[in-house]
Amino acid sequence: MTADWEKYLRKELRGMEKIVILGTGNALEADDAAGLYVASLLDSKLSRYQKSRIKVLRAYEVIDIYLKKIKRFKPTHLLIVDAVDLKKKPGTIMVERLDTEKRRKRKIGGEFSNFLEKLSSETACKIYIIGLQPQRLDFGHPITPVIKEACRQVADFFTSLISRKPE
Repeated sequence: MTADWEKYLRKELRGMEKIVILGTGNALEADDAAGLYVASLLDSKLSRYQKSRIKVLRAYEVIDIYLKKIKRFKPTHLLIVDAVDLKKKPGTIMVERLDTEKRRKRKIGGEFSNFLEKLSSETACKIYIIGLQPQRLDFGHPITPVIKEACRQVADFFTSLISRKPE
């Protein structure tokens, strides 16, 4: 059975040419490393052909230094994968398109807001956040099994999005 987030994202990515998947988080804080884990899984799962259409970046906690790499790749879509407190069951996956108006209303702040502002003013790509509800954010602990499974679902979605070789 296909999850709602997968249906939504598949619909949103119709017509995509190139996408950037930006995994973010802190590798030392348990489930906060979810975005980094998704990026790692994709690096090992994607074929060379798929990587010509999907660029995977690991941004840890400093995403603004990747602005030039993203602009150079000229994606039609940018997907930021991160642990997000959704106030839901651990492992829940949420996808939301970010746009300038919504961002102002929500008051997303700090470095992330500056990054999005620069990106939206310098590129025409559609920006999405893929949030995974963490179970544990304690320093020095590994990613929990429920989050690893959610990360695998996200990675599997992207590996199935584009065929492994040219047709």
